[in-house]
Amino acid sequence: MNVIRIHKWMYKLFLILFIGAVFVSCSNDDDDSNPAPDNSINAVTGTFKGTLNIGGQDYYNAIITVSKVDNSHVKVQAKTGEAYSSVTTKTLSAVNSIGVSIVGSDSEGSISYLMSTKALTVSTQKTSATDIIYLFQGTQQ
Repeated sequence: MNVIRIHKWMYKLFLILFIGAVFVSCSNDDDDSNPAPDNSINAVTGTFKGTLNIGGQDYYNAIITVSKVDNSHVKVQAKTGEAYSSVTTKTLSAVNSIGVSIVGSDSEGSISYLMSTKALTVSTQKTSATDIIYLFQGTQQ
């Protein structure tokens, strides 16, 4: 009689351990080792320092600020109070399609930002008689 009781007890213990092992092994173990790239344009926002060219005149150590307007546009603006501050503030289209660079081109001009080096190039186009166009090349500060 004791042997039967021990067998029943061991059978119940084995059954409990087996069921527990099944639940533990069936948990979601999927590791997301390759997360999707961040395709936002947030990386291009900030302050940049470089060379700003207006009609052949270079301004070294020029400061421009890039701010996000919406998910596909940025505003490029020169630092106020400087000799080059008269350049026209532009809103440019920008897209980050592969997570390596942010680029855009439209009637206002073009922008190119390489994330690995934080290098920015902005070229503006004249869209009104009062626009002062420029070319800026610099790095994020």
